[in-house]
Amino acid sequence: MASALGLTVTEHGPARVLSASGEIDTLTAPTLRTALLAGVGDVELVVVDLSDVEFLGSSGLAVLVEARDHVQRNGHRLRLVCGSRIVLRALEATGLSSLFEIADDVPAALRD
Repeated sequence: MASALGLTVTEHGPARVLSASGEIDTLTAPTLRTALLAGVGDVELVVVDLSDVEFLGSSGLAVLVEARDHVQRNGHRLRLVCGSRIVLRALEATGLSSLFEIADDVPAALRD
């Protein structure tokens, strides 16, 4: 069975929320990468909502780190919403959680 990744983008004033669902693996990570790097644009804050992600592999983690670096180079901010224990566990197990601003939910991520 093929991996499935769903992505939606919503605007919230000076912020953009990219919500992902499904699996982020070797097959779907390039789609996430394209959406994230294109999604930075002229917004101050990019929120990546990973609450509905069922699997986050190393290629997905690499995309998140790349997006974080890209956002910071351009003077923007990136926050992750890790409503799923799966995502938080992957970030913690790899030591990457300290690189990101992590919020409990999208409203919290949108607050300054």
